[in-house]
Amino acid sequence: MQNISKLRQVLTLKQKEQFQEDGFLIVKKILSSYDLQPIINELSDKVEVGIQSAISMGLLSVDQTFTEATFATRLVYASTACSEPGWIWNNFFRNQKPRTKGMFSVRTAGPLLDVIESIIGPEIFAHPQFNFRAKLPDQQATVIPWHQDLAYLIPSEAADTMVVNAWIPLVPTSVENGCLQLIQGSHKFGLFPHGQQDLTPGHTGNIGIADDHLPSGKIITAEMSVGDVLLSTERLVHRGLPNRSNMVRWSIDTRYSQIGLPTGRRNVPGFIARSHQVPENVAQSHSDWNQAFKNE
Repeated sequence: MQNISKLRQVLTLKQKEQFQEDGFLIVKKILSSYDLQPIINELSDKVEVGIQSAISMGLLSVDQTFTEATFATRLVYASTACSEPGWIWNNFFRNQKPRTKGMFSVRTAGPLLDVIESIIGPEIFAHPQFNFRAKLPDQQATVIPWHQDLAYLIPSEAADTMVVNAWIPLVPTSVENGCLQLIQGSHKFGLFPHGQQDLTPGHTGNIGIADDHLPSGKIITAEMSVGDVLLSTERLVHRGLPNRSNMVRWSIDTRYSQIGLPTGRRNVPGFIARSHQVPENVAQSHSDWNQAFKNE
């Protein structure tokens, strides 16, 4: 069943105006351990499976399980000890989109849907585009260049749809471990050209905006605590910094739009997360979410 918030987390008029003006808003401490622990537990279990698989492949010795390490560090220790350091991440954490109970729990958390409702209204569709991210130290593949989320959709399809991205850290984020940076007000200038050529050195392999196409604007560094949520529009220019720490920067990003509007991912199902008009169609569990894929 969905998490129901006892006290609705409605954005103030000032917060809504700031979101419209800046293209983003950091909402402090709206998610609790009740909302986040299920997905943290699932990811912790996934690290365990990755370690045991590496042991069975002969890439780690049987005593290199690092069971005393924290959620933020265990994958780092195991990957460093592995004879193929990138093996666990590549096989268990690269381009993963788990439609699990824990992910559903986060995406339907009452306080999160409350603030989304403050922006787009009560007819909320959990957009097909979502991710969890395990950003390892000094890992080039997870250094994300300046980009707009709309460029990763079909822009011509979703051009008139407001897609609100909720970026959710599962560990404290800082410049050192690769937090996000945002260009304030950059959502007002339309969609910029994106490509893999002419990007800042070190950003190879990810689609982004070349430096000479970037808009002017104040760069905001989004250092955040666990429980905070960064809300942004589909056109906000932002990037992920390199992780120079000794921990994993774990995070989730989940997107929302109004029910019935084009998502830019026409062949990928989402699910109805909240509705006053058709409450009988609201997904009640991750099984309902997965059923949508079976019906395609």
